[in-house]
Amino acid sequence: MSDPSVLPGVSDGGAHVRFLTAGRYPTETILRAARDGDVLSLEDVHAKLSALPGYVAGFRDRGTLEVGKAADVVVYDLENLAVLPVEKLEDQPGGEWRRVQRARGYRFILVNGEVTIEEDRELGRHPGQMLK
Repeated sequence: MSDPSVLPGVSDGGAHVRFLTAGRYPTETILRAARDGDVLSLEDVHAKLSALPGYVAGFRDRGTLEVGKAADVVVYDLENLAVLPVEKLEDQPGGEWRRVQRARGYRFILVNGEVTIEEDRELGRHPGQMLK
């Protein structure tokens, strides 16, 4: 994990949403590598979860907090950050179900400068855009 070229993440292209809750990896990375594991500093964890993926994907307008870049910001309470138990949701087309695993401890999440999550509550706003 401490190697500068290691990019944390998981993907199966969404093929296993019924059985896999892989979207929890950013929270787990913060917890295991920085807060509990002392493997990386918070600054290094955030670089691996934001700046490095943006760079690898070729996006030069996001991934770091700089003037002129997308205002995507995560504000959390490190001591109360946690991955919650798996939930089963029946919200897929045709009555199909999927598993989700939410997190706790996120004060605010901003996408393009707009608050989308406040105090762990989704606000139903979707100001993001498809990236190609």
